[in-house]
Amino acid sequence: MEDLVPGSGKLKANQLAVAAADAGTAEVTVNWEQTYQRIDGFGAFGGRIVPFFESPKRDSIMAYLWGNAGLQLNMVRGKVLHTYPFNKQTGVVTIKPTGVDIDVDVNSTSYTSLTAVQKEHLGQLWILKKIKERYQVPITFASTWTPPLSMKTNPNVESAKWFNGLNFNTSSSDFARYLAGFAKSYQNEGVNFYAISPSNEPENVFSDWDASYWTSAHLGQFVTNNLRPALNQAGLSTTKILSSENAAWGTANTFLGGMDRSNVDILAGHGYVEVGELIGGKRGLNQSPVTWNYATANKPVWMTETSDDGGSYDNTIVGGLKLATSMHKFLAECNVNAFVYWLGMLAIRNNESLICTNADGSLDFPKTYDVMGQFSRYIHAGYYRFGSTVQNNSVLKVSAYKDPNTGKFSLVVINSGTNSISTTLRLQGFSAGTLLSFQTSGGNAAHWQQGSTLSPAADGSFTISVPAQSVTTFTGQKN
Repeated sequence: MEDLVPGSGKLKANQLAVAAADAGTAEVTVNWEQTYQRIDGFGAFGGRIVPFFESPKRDSIMAYLWGNAGLQLNMVRGKVLHTYPFNKQTGVVTIKPTGVDIDVDVNSTSYTSLTAVQKEHLGQLWILKKIKERYQVPITFASTWTPPLSMKTNPNVESAKWFNGLNFNTSSSDFARYLAGFAKSYQNEGVNFYAISPSNEPENVFSDWDASYWTSAHLGQFVTNNLRPALNQAGLSTTKILSSENAAWGTANTFLGGMDRSNVDILAGHGYVEVGELIGGKRGLNQSPVTWNYATANKPVWMTETSDDGGSYDNTIVGGLKLATSMHKFLAECNVNAFVYWLGMLAIRNNESLICTNADGSLDFPKTYDVMGQFSRYIHAGYYRFGSTVQNNSVLKVSAYKDPNTGKFSLVVINSGTNSISTTLRLQGFSAGTLLSFQTSGGNAAHWQQGSTLSPAADGSFTISVPAQSVTTFTGQKN
């Protein structure tokens, strides 16, 4: 039996025995009969719109994120920009500048003469259309940072500071028609939004960026009384409503728990640190999200934004393991159906994005990119999480996913410790002929380095070695 180790490739059987002796062991059982949540998929926000659109590497970046050789993301998150021209009489929202083709050369005067707002409108339309056309990405959804400023309690302030939000008594109907008009205009361009979110971090009254304050009562009333009817009237009855996208998972639990959710189709929160940690000076990926304490009524639960926003760039496996731990916690403990990273790309080096740009224009791939792929490439929409338990080891994390129709399955194994672990994997309720492994570690330069085919022992179990500080995905086929 052979398996991967960081940096080189393969570990021979006699070497494995020596390594296991001083590394620790674990017993892992995966149970086909224990079925949990359906996986809707994995995604990202395209990126800072104008830098992405203007990047000379935008085509390759798109392929690295949504293409078959890349992360194979099946979701993309867009933004309901608050700056679109809106005709209140007709409900029409104009999503692209007049007279400019979306395939315009970014160096041409036709493009450079546009305002910054117009460039943002054009850029997002191009990004979402091209992702749809090239990769047939099935789930495009959009979140709203703020309503048009004229509809806010303080129209002079873009942020949510001083509880600046929708002028609920006078502008609820107009804002709902604005959202419906936005979705309808995109539909006319060939992009059908799977879901629309009327709010993004509705509790954030501290930050300087565009935002809108909502109470849970008002947001619930708006969804039921205004947004759902407006979408239906625009012929968008199949467009789902997603809410409430609070910055922290625990905050979303409280916010949604006190909200009228009857017309919310997808329940959503973000994956940053909890409020108490934030006050204490901590930033970044939530390493210990907790399961929501109210009944979700079998509605899908999505984690729609997260990143390591601490400000210090880390492209090593240490940063990658932070994401791996967070993804495991959300998927295997909080039972989310979808996991969406914040930015797909940035024109700088920053862990808010999966792909970064060096000063010379070359692309940099932090280990968070590879870790995302350990999940997104091998766990497809329509898979279901199934039972996995780890015994005799407190470091190893294992989650299992299956396609009940084809019998394909994937196991994601995370070892954040400093020692390799020799693991006996037992399959309960099914058997498999072989396993393939794909790995991310500190020593692997290649994305998702593939190991040798693993064969079962006489009793159907597999012996696998999990290197220190690594994420390994095993794929197989149920017999």
